[in-house]
Amino acid sequence: MYKNLEPLDCYGEETRKSIVRDYNIKLLIYAKLLNGRTKHSDAHDTLTDRYYEFLCINKTNENIQRSITCGSGAGEHLIKLAKLKRPKIFNPLIGEGNGAHGGGGNGSDTSNETWDPLAEELYNAIRWLICCWDIIPYGKLLDIKKGLEDYPYREPFASKIVSVNNIIRKDKRKRIITKMIDELRVNNNIRNYNFYLINSILKEMDISSFF
Repeated sequence: MYKNLEPLDCYGEETRKSIVRDYNIKLLIYAKLLNGRTKHSDAHDTLTDRYYEFLCINKTNENIQRSITCGSGAGEHLIKLAKLKRPKIFNPLIGEGNGAHGGGGNGSDTSNETWDPLAEELYNAIRWLICCWDIIPYGKLLDIKKGLEDYPYREPFASKIVSVNNIIRKDKRKRIITKMIDELRVNNNIRNYNFYLINSILKEMDISSFF
């Protein structure tokens, strides 16, 4: 589901070149920090606006895995070095441009690609979970996220929805995703996100929804 990984120092261009030589880099999330939140950058800074998080898997020993949290400068350099697809930012705030389409009834900010509506709901839920729990996604959660990114136009299997639902239900405070989002509205002007399609499928399966 998620795990704590040792951070990898990414300060300086030569350091980042060395990282890309030694590790396979996966971008986990590129997101806007909400009001009052900060993150420590592994490029020796304190982040207050937006951040990138990467999973780094050693090329000679896959059991050696590290994480990188950084700002735009180091993040875009790593993306360029590793030849990754440039992401759209996850920015749930109303009135702030994010270079993405939509922004209607489901807070759409995924990309200019055509997303299946159910896939988009599930993808948004996963990104919210990463931000609300402040986690590095791992295992099944990361696999589902990657599958949605690779095939955004495909409707996800119900089993994927059930898996994410089971992960959400492990929230220490027993909150559903919608409750987590609503708590953040106190200090943030957040777009409207709904999970109607997901909830409908879970209802048909007689499964309690944690979305």
